[in-house]
Amino acid sequence: MSRQAEIVEILKDEGFQSVNSLAERFSVTASTVRRDLERLEAMDLVQRTHGGAIPVKQSETPHQFKEELHLAEKSAIGKAMAERILDGQTVLLDGGTTTLEVARHLTKRRLTVVTNDLRIAMEIAQKRSAHLVFIGGELLPDIYTMWGPASVLQLSNLRVDVAIFGADTVNHDGLYNTSSYEVELKRLMRSIAKEAFFVADSSKFGREALFRVLEMDDFTAGITDDLLDPLRASQFPIPIIQVST
Repeated sequence: MSRQAEIVEILKDEGFQSVNSLAERFSVTASTVRRDLERLEAMDLVQRTHGGAIPVKQSETPHQFKEELHLAEKSAIGKAMAERILDGQTVLLDGGTTTLEVARHLTKRRLTVVTNDLRIAMEIAQKRSAHLVFIGGELLPDIYTMWGPASVLQLSNLRVDVAIFGADTVNHDGLYNTSSYEVELKRLMRSIAKEAFFVADSSKFGREALFRVLEMDDFTAGITDDLLDPLRASQFPIPIIQVST
């Protein structure tokens, strides 16, 4: 994980951090941290304050940073979800770095994979045993997913066996996103699927986000890593499957 990506994660989880505390945490100079914060502020990922920085509320972390976070956990979650897919099924993969790991681990035969995520589409395109259906539309900056009226129209004419969703935040009452752009599209994705799962590493549980996308009852189960408190996992209204990393 890059230092800048980890700084963004720390600020989101813990709030304000001073330059000196970050320098000590990463064993670098204060000047190095200040340069990191300047770059991150230029990308609207943090807000610099006197002596430190705070997170930018409801910001969407760029895809390239998300890919560097919790790699081992996402890979284990992706593998566990992929193993639950059956030969010949039609699978819808929501956009995101954890659903990208599901795509990388798919090995079943005669699969049809539907996605609106460019990186997932490129991954599936390399698998000879899978048929790709790509959902077009307008590209959302930084996160490599398509959305808009064209996406809605195309999806409304499809039916799938399983839909697999990522999330910015997981709470007891559902999945939340930091922006509203994809809410309509994600709800349509769920409506065309016979059943649905969500995949999210443990850092996503209990975070703050503004827009509820789907309710917890919309899912058969969720899959996360073993860093989530088992007691907390047991309090959800659906099974939360924890996998070892």
